[in-house]
Amino acid sequence: MRQMVYSVSMTKKRYFHEVIEEDQKILDIGLKQSRLHKKERTKEKTLHELLMEGFREEQRQRELEEEDDD
Repeated sequence: MRQMVYSVSMTKKRYFHEVIEEDQKILDIGLKQSRLHKKERTKEKTLHELLMEGFREEQRQRELEEEDDD
């Protein structure tokens, strides 16, 4: 985590509420980006999901072929 700086220079002191507001803005931006990226990741199907779909389709196709042979 970013080290908190309570003074800009040796001559000017900064108060806690000034520093914490800046840090909170940075954290809010990071949280917003994190949520956006998670939403983008979850839209795409995983490799496992794609493989399982293909497997199920292949099973259905085999079942239909077996029924046709009967």
